[in-house]
Amino acid sequence: MSLLEVIGLRKNFGGIQAVRGFDIAIEERQIVCLIGPNGSGKTTIFNLITGLIPATAGRVIIDGRRDIIGRKPHAITAMGVARTFQNQRLFNHMTLLENVLVGCARSAKAGLASILLGLPGARAEKLQMIERARSLLALFGERLLPQADDLAGSLSYANRRRLEIARALATEPRLLLLDEPAAGMNPTESRELMTDILRVRDRGVAILLIEHDMTVVRGISDRVVALDYGVKIADGDFAEIRRHPKVIEAYLGRGTVDA
Repeated sequence: MSLLEVIGLRKNFGGIQAVRGFDIAIEERQIVCLIGPNGSGKTTIFNLITGLIPATAGRVIIDGRRDIIGRKPHAITAMGVARTFQNQRLFNHMTLLENVLVGCARSAKAGLASILLGLPGARAEKLQMIERARSLLALFGERLLPQADDLAGSLSYANRRRLEIARALATEPRLLLLDEPAAGMNPTESRELMTDILRVRDRGVAILLIEHDMTVVRGISDRVVALDYGVKIADGDFAEIRRHPKVIEAYLGRGTVDA
């Protein structure tokens, strides 16, 4: 049984078919890379899976039984699906620790009254959440934890990406969606990101990511799914996908395939 199964997913924007009958299955602890030219529908698929926009048709099944199509984003997060965005969405005027605590809040059990009154249970839970947030910052070595009390807006670009991943992990996902995590990174930062993503996978989290950096795709993917004009054109390992005629055509044009 797949952790996530997408069946016949479609999205129309007026007369434009942005996603056309997309299917994918993701297993536990698997890293799947979604590739394709700009405008091929990759981020739209992420938005459909996470409930940010409604689907025109199709199903998105968790654990082989729960269809999450039509559910609100917070409800989908509660089912174990988290994501980051192509454009960073950190709280820049909050500390790194506070940003991660925002993600931890989903699992908080203390009620508002307990928190306001400072009851022992609420205080104990707060300390537990702080410890958990610090452990997530520590997942990235010395990159984030020593700056836990600094403002998020002071971080370098690569560390902002790491903080977004830490905040997403704070929701305790089983599936993490990463939208172009290596965008804007230099080769050294991209190599470090690959290590970070593999470390997240080793925590038992399956990962679906959109990525244009083929070095990253080759270095971490168990499978690669290629998309063009909202249609899946190939699905396999990196070696298969890089030689696939439809993938070559999508990126380089028909003349390249003929050559």
